[in-house]
This record gives sequence, structure tokens and C-alpha cells, in this order.
Amino acid sequence: MGSTGFFGRGVAHKLIDGGHQLRVLVRDPMKAAGFKIRGAQVVAGDALNPTTVTQAAQGVEHIISLVAVRRNQPQSFLEVNVDGPRIMGEAAKAVGAKSVVLVSAIGARLDPHLKYLTSRWMGEQELAKTGVAGTILRFSFVLAEEGGVLNDFERAANFGPFLIIPGSGQAQLQPILREEAARCVVETIDKPELNGRIVELGGPEVVTYEAMFDWFIKAREIKKPKLKLPVGLLIPGAIVMEAMLKNPIATPDEINTIQLDNVADGIDSVSAHYGWRPTRPSSWVQENWKKPRAR
Repeated sequence: MGSTGFFGRGVAHKLIDGGHQLRVLVRDPMKAAGFKIRGAQVVAGDALNPTTVTQAAQGVEHIISLVAVRRNQPQSFLEVNVDGPRIMGEAAKAVGAKSVVLVSAIGARLDPHLKYLTSRWMGEQELAKTGVAGTILRFSFVLAEEGGVLNDFERAANFGPFLIIPGSGQAQLQPILREEAARCVVETIDKPELNGRIVELGGPEVVTYEAMFDWFIKAREIKKPKLKLPVGLLIPGAIVMEAMLKNPIATPDEINTIQLDNVADGIDSVSAHYGWRPTRPSSWVQENWKKPRAR
């Protein structure tokens, strides 16, 4: 579930690459045409509909969910990030699946000031309550040639004469490449020793938010000056944008969240659990985040 999203696309193709028989549950089958061409079974339906999810899960051994929303609209944190894992767990239990893998986020916690991270923590708890053998993979920032935080940086670069950094920009992050994060998800299937565990995963470098933004600035050869603004000055405007715009540049919750450290419980978390070392994003982005050439 979640196979057509930013992270899910990488996981789905990695599963097919590994020779797994794949069934994807998607709302729009057209978005999954690439998987169908490669031999995956495509089931149309809503991952938040218990009946649909249980039907789609019939006969499967493992269920992977990457369904989540980062913002509270148009779908809410409660129905996607909280109810979604419960629905998945109940379906897995009903069909007798061997295991489930839920992709979550480092920093998931119960905190009324952090709506997204609270919703991820609540979703983890809902999965645990179903009693299935679940593995929760919490990732730091996932990077790719498109989408994710790169979209955020691109929008920030196109907004006004300055490159705005919310707060100090010194929060510690441990970014990992999408291909390698997807590899972790796929390899978890064959690691029953991880059932029932929460595993935090990140890349081989710990860098600041500002440093990661600097990677983008250098790769795109952007000349605008950076400007750090206190969170207290940005929140009122973000509240207004969230209320008035369908897709604001940043929400108050996102601004607060990127002030937090976002690192795994070990710099070698991937090698400790999977036996291989991921790529250093600092060298990868210089080539892969370059501005696309006009055709």
C-alpha cells in the first residue's frame, strides 16, 4: 500500500527487481501501470477501506504499508496516519499474513505541539494493538532525484529574493537515498528477527538542515542570499497560508518539525541491521540534484 507515492515507487520496483510476486493496492490503477507491465498484480481500492484492504491481502505472506500524509489536508492525519496502520494490521490478522512492515518516521512521539509526528506514533500504537508481527521502520529524510525534500527546496528557492531557512537550520539530520531506503524495506521481509521491533534508519552522514539546503544551492548554482528567520516570525504567516492555500510552501507543523534533530539511534544503523553501508548523500546530490537541462 502506498506504492505510487514518493517512497512507495522505489519500494515497489525494488520488490519486483528482487523477484517477489507483488500485489499493489492503489486508488488510481493508471498510476500503477508501470508495475503491471513488470508483472505486478494491481488491485483498485482505498487503503483506508477495511473490506478492500482485507480482500486485497488474501493469499499474501507479507504486507508493506507506506501510506501516510505529511499534512492534515485534504485527508487527515487521523484517518491516514492513525487509522491506516490499524486497518492494515487487522487485515493481516484476518488473512494470516506472516508479517507486516510499516514505514514511519524518526521522531514519532506523543507531543501535542507536533501533529505529524504524534500521528505517526499513534499509528504505530494502533498497529501494535492488533497483535500482528509488525516491524516499524523509522527513516530520517529520504532523498531522490525528484520529490520529497527536494520539492520543498525548489519551492523555497522560487519564493522571493531570499532563501529562507526557518529557525537556526542547525537541526541534525541523517538523510538516506530512496533506492537504499527501499532496499532496507525489501530486505526486512526476510528478517523475521525484526518482527515486533522499531528500527531507526539513516544514511552514513549526520548533517544539519542548513548543510543539506546548501547541497541543493550548490548543485543548482543558485545565487540568492540565505536568510534565517526565527520560527516565531514565520508561524503566523504559515497559519494564514495553511488556512487559505491548498498547497502552502510550509505549514506551522512542518516549520516546528524541522527544528528537531532527526537521526537514527546509530550512525551505522543500516550496516548493523542489513550488513551493507549506504551511499554518502553529500557526494550523490551534486550530480543528481543538478538543474535539469532544457530540451
